[in-house]
Amino acid sequence: MDIVEKVYKEGILKLKENIPQIIINLVVAGLIWAFGILVFIPIADMLGNPYLFGLTAVKPIISAIIAIALIIVLLRVTKDFGELMDGIADIIAVKLAGSRVNEEKLKRYRRGLRGLAYLIVAIIAYLFFLPVISGITPVLAGIILIILVIWAVVVLINIGHIFSEEIEEGVRIATKKLEEALEKSVKKEENE
Repeated sequence: MDIVEKVYKEGILKLKENIPQIIINLVVAGLIWAFGILVFIPIADMLGNPYLFGLTAVKPIISAIIAIALIIVLLRVTKDFGELMDGIADIIAVKLAGSRVNEEKLKRYRRGLRGLAYLIVAIIAYLFFLPVISGITPVLAGIILIILVIWAVVVLINIGHIFSEEIEEGVRIATKKLEEALEKSVKKEENE
């Protein structure tokens, strides 16, 4: 089995292994979020936010508990999502690079797609956590958004650099094929 076939099969296997786990964990996170946002936090609000042991209100405590539960579940999703992106990167590398696939290209594709995957998970997680974080303190939601935007810009710039070499290589190959086709066309016209 050559490297292209091996990489492709490994990519398909990663998809088959990780998609079900991601779906299960997302459903669990969705249930935790729905119960937390639609049931428990409103109940804490209805109680008038009594102070627990004279220290803090119940709503921020309930929000923190829900946040911790969501963090645990979403960390599992992030791990599986990263593996899924590796599988997708393997498949894309085989389809785009074909016989030019090597370990270095695979590492670049994986790194780029993992970065994109983690960014997507972080954005979804932020939207998921926004009502919970706002229940703790709205200032924290704003600070996290600023950090998320800065991190997103850095990740997207890195992804651009990672794939710029591949784009340049693709353009060189396409240009070479175009030049060869033009030369054949010119020679054919000269012979006629």
